[in-house]
Amino acid sequence: MIPKLTRRGAVAMATAGVLAGCSGGRSGAATASRADTAQAALQAREVRDSTALLARYDAVIAAHPQLAARLAPLRADTAAHVRVFDGRSATARTSPSAPSSQAAPPASVPPSATGSDGTGSAASSLAALATAERELADRRAGTLLSAPGALARLLASAAAANAAHVALLGRPAGK
Repeated sequence: MIPKLTRRGAVAMATAGVLAGCSGGRSGAATASRADTAQAALQAREVRDSTALLARYDAVIAAHPQLAARLAPLRADTAAHVRVFDGRSATARTSPSAPSSQAAPPASVPPSATGSDGTGSAASSLAALATAERELADRRAGTLLSAPGALARLLASAAAANAAHVALLGRPAGK
């Protein structure tokens, strides 16, 4: 779920930002290095999770070609998330017929959600995609509050897109 930002929470975040800016000297460089490492790890996780979701879209499209037109814009958004979190240009293209060999499902989404090859009925495949999108949206929304500024904005945008995909896909499995 996307947490609501209260006035008290905003003040606490602003205070933490001011205090973080006040740490000078040698510890500031070490803190910046740890923050860079944490940000790189977070971005790598987002690339991995979006790549796994992209592979799920590809599997469902391969198993249910009649859904290709419906899923194409959602798949394109997911491919853009991979490129943006990976730091590549949003104009680069990712082939819909070539899922990444490094794709692994996000830890929070069971690999059997669409079947390993996207099999099952079209309705169950759409529901499984909706579940994967919802879980990714919720995780991203929870993560964005602790992410640095620009990355937090990317996470918020991606989480909103994931949530919109859920609405477009229909009801998530088990809901």
